[in-house]
Amino acid sequence: MRVAELRTASAEEWDTLWSACASATFFQSRAWAEAFAESMPGGMRPDPRMACFDDGVRALLPISVRGRTTLAAPAGCYGGWIAPDRLGEAHADALVRVLLELHPGIRWRLNPFDPLQAARAPVDARADTTHAMRLDDDFDRILRRWRKGHRAAANQARRQGVEVRVAKSEDDWRAYFAVYQESLRRWGDRATSCYPWTLFRRLSRDQGVRLWLAERQERVLAGALCLYAKAHVAYWHGVARSDAFPLRPVHLLIRTAMCDAQRGGYAWFDLNPSGGHEGVAAFKRSFGAEPLPCPVVERRAPRGILARLLRPTRS
Repeated sequence: MRVAELRTASAEEWDTLWSACASATFFQSRAWAEAFAESMPGGMRPDPRMACFDDGVRALLPISVRGRTTLAAPAGCYGGWIAPDRLGEAHADALVRVLLELHPGIRWRLNPFDPLQAARAPVDARADTTHAMRLDDDFDRILRRWRKGHRAAANQARRQGVEVRVAKSEDDWRAYFAVYQESLRRWGDRATSCYPWTLFRRLSRDQGVRLWLAERQERVLAGALCLYAKAHVAYWHGVARSDAFPLRPVHLLIRTAMCDAQRGGYAWFDLNPSGGHEGVAAFKRSFGAEPLPCPVVERRAPRGILARLLRPTRS
């Protein structure tokens, strides 16, 4: 199978193909790429490519670029192709070759919700896992897969006056960001990322983003930032006040957001990778989440003398 044409994709093409792709996640959307390009330092820019095969099939590579490195998705999230057409194995093999050859460096977390992609990890890929819940069942049966203590914790939060709602204003988002800043101070050197207010403000404007807030007596205790695609919901970012832990607001947040996703007809509620922390992974499994492999390909672009030696010569 041959890619007959590889060209820059338009914003309209990106939005259209992403909206139509059942295996797509929000991390492969134009909104995600543009939010990071506008909000984060480092010179990242969206560079989507349309791959047109000689049999008429099309697939879009929703990539960003930083220097000489391909970012299959910003922030190390799921990347890879999106396509409304039915791709075959030969199409997938060709797309892998294109992704790996665009630039000397690449960072690509394979999308576990695309069976063709998940089966094509290069030999140098680092193993990793996400945990996600299938939503194709009655919600009461889904809830029975939770550990008994988690169900009790969500009920305890309700009994103690915790309420969950969707953020509606910038003040709501700023209240969440204040809890995030408190959490960063508590985590200290253990924090694996630090996102600025400008990123949250940019995400708040997108219809595919929903911020769930847990409150008690009009005070924000915790929040869960969920990202919505055609069939996939990702619980991407969450924080809670340390003095609110005894109220168990996070359990009620997850229950409420999961129930909403199930009623909305989504197929998956994804708790995302755990950064190698076994305790975090065990916590996610106790919600009935199943492990799904999402290996990471990370190849660094050569620098200095080596980069010059590898630069193509001009005739």
